Amino acid sequence: KVFFKLNNIRRFSTGKRAISTYGLGGGIVAGLLGGGILGYTFSSFLRKKEDGLSHHRYQEDLAKMGRATEVGEVTKKFGDQNYVYRIALTGGPCGGKSSSLKAFSKELAKRGYDVYRAPEVPTILLNGGCHYPGIDGGELLFEFEKYLMDLQVQTERSFVGIASSTHRPSVVVMDRGLMDIAAYIPKDKWEEILKRNNFTEDYLLGRYDMVLHLVTAADGAEKFYTLSNNQARTETAAEARALDKKMIKCWEKHNYHCVIDNSTDFKGKLDRATKAVVEMLEKHK
Repeated sequence: KVFFKLNNIRRFSTGKRAISTYGLGGGIVAGLLGGGILGYTFSSFLRKKEDGLSHHRYQEDLAKMGRATEVGEVTKKFGDQNYVYRIALTGGPCGGKSSSLKAFSKELAKRGYDVYRAPEVPTILLNGGCHYPGIDGGELLFEFEKYLMDLQVQTERSFVGIASSTHRPSVVVMDRGLMDIAAYIPKDKWEEILKRNNFTEDYLLGRYDMVLHLVTAADGAEKFYTLSNNQARTETAAEARALDKKMIKCWEKHNYHCVIDNSTDFKGKLDRATKAVVEMLEKHK
């Protein structure tokens, strides 16, 4: 038997099988976070398909994507620690978030930044068997979003903490941020969740250096709007437009809120998103 500890991650191996337990704050079990993002050890074990759960495999291409080719100079500090830039990547369905993340990750890596990609927390929950109760879900919706917020907060803290510990220039991109939750829940329930966590909207907005919103293809590029590339996507084009506008409203008070519309072709859209991220980093040095 082998036992070892890496920060707050404990792993036990019996040789034939391995069991991982993640001791994250608040008792949140976050083994799901390994879904192609974190692959520190036991990579051969994580590569195996067990019970068809391929989303738990270590994927080397994802792990290395966004790794700086030549490490840049750290120019900003937070106390005695390296400052980690934080971006909330958001937008309506089929807006090009995944494509944009891939595009600007490559550009930032060329500029000496390591780019970390915190996975979309609602998708983690849904892939794990959790059921979204719907906007009229009442108390079930409140409980779902409450625990989603718990996991989102801990996910962000873990990624930022790990990035900071490397002493390398780093950017953490959150696939959706905490304010996105407000678009999926009635206002009174949203206020209840904030009160329960002793949060304010100003505090949540201040957790991010930039909000990058990619407008849904259903608004300005309707012929490209599709449900086929994401099984979790169910919105009609009209619903996607309405949701997109709600998300813009949720984030509108952020002091670096960039909305990337569909006024150009898709490549132009990705180029504009990448340029916006690079400009933010330059301004915040």
